[in-house]
Amino acid sequence: MTEVVKLGFILMVVAVIAAGSLGFVNGFTAPLIAQQKEQAKLLAMETAASTIISDGSEVSFDSLAIPGLANPYSSADQVLSVVGVYSEGHLRGFLFIAYGRGYSSTIQTMVACGTDGIVTGTGILFQQETPGLGANVTNPERLTAAFNGRSSDGLALKKDGGDIDAITGSTITSRAVTLSVRRGLEAMEAAGLFTEGGSSL
Repeated sequence: MTEVVKLGFILMVVAVIAAGSLGFVNGFTAPLIAQQKEQAKLLAMETAASTIISDGSEVSFDSLAIPGLANPYSSADQVLSVVGVYSEGHLRGFLFIAYGRGYSSTIQTMVACGTDGIVTGTGILFQQETPGLGANVTNPERLTAAFNGRSSDGLALKKDGGDIDAITGSTITSRAVTLSVRRGLEAMEAAGLFTEGGSSL
C-alpha cells in the first residue's frame, strides 16, 4: 500500500512540475504568438489593399462603424468588421474578413473590394481543411482568383447555379469560402456601403 501511495505522490509531483512548466512557457510565448498573428494580419491587409490601390501611393486603414450593418457570421461566433482603405485622403475600397464553416475548420478569408462592391482580391488567412483536398483553397488559382471582378451577385459555385468551379473533391470547402465572401458583401450592400462609381463615406 505504501508503494502505491509513494508512486501516486511521485506522479502528482511530476504532473505539478509539468503543468507549471507548460504554464510558464505559455505565458512567455503567448504574447509573441499574438504579435506574429497581428503582423500576419497586417501583411494580409497590405497585400489585399494593393489589389485596390496598385499605383504605389501610400495606403492607410481605418475601422468603420456602419449603422445597420448586419452580421452574417454570428453562427461562426465571429463579427463582420469593415476597414476602409484610403489613399491621399480618399476612400478607395474596403477590407473585411469572411468566416465560413468548411469541412473541418472555420475558414478565414481576407477580402478586398472597391467602393462599388466589386471584389479585387482575396487571401486565405486561416484554414485547417483536409491536406491535398480542401487545403488547396490556399492556392488562389484553385478557387478565389475566380472571385475577382465579381459583385455578390456573381459569387456562386456551378453546383449552386453560378459559374465558379469548386475545387475538385472539396465542394464543402469551396462553398464555405464562396458563401462567406458573398454574405459579407451582401451585408455591406444592404447597409448602403456601396454606390455605383464610388462611396459617399
